[in-house]
Amino acid sequence: MRLRLHPEASLEGVEARIWIGEDDARQGMIFADALVATLQKIKKNPLIYRCFDGEFRQIQVAKFSYSVIFRITDCEIQVVAIMHQHRRPGYWKDRDESWRRGARE
Repeated sequence: MRLRLHPEASLEGVEARIWIGEDDARQGMIFADALVATLQKIKKNPLIYRCFDGEFRQIQVAKFSYSVIFRITDCEIQVVAIMHQHRRPGYWKDRDESWRRGARE
């Protein structure tokens, strides 16, 4: 199954790596590797992650306070957000609606 990142989720991943790497470049690289591993886990077996808030699923990026929020559609896995776990919960919900509208247009 194809895995697709919302453009803002992709940007969040890059920004998180940069932010973490500002204090310690090695930690930024470790985060990037952990994020890639997390996305691979999702792609390998997306159904093992429990649903929350309807159809959405969540997995923590190992050893970091970030989670990947995604959903499974008929044809792909859609990553809606790469969010810090302690900042603005639910901010990505509007993003999801705009993504759905874009898919219909």
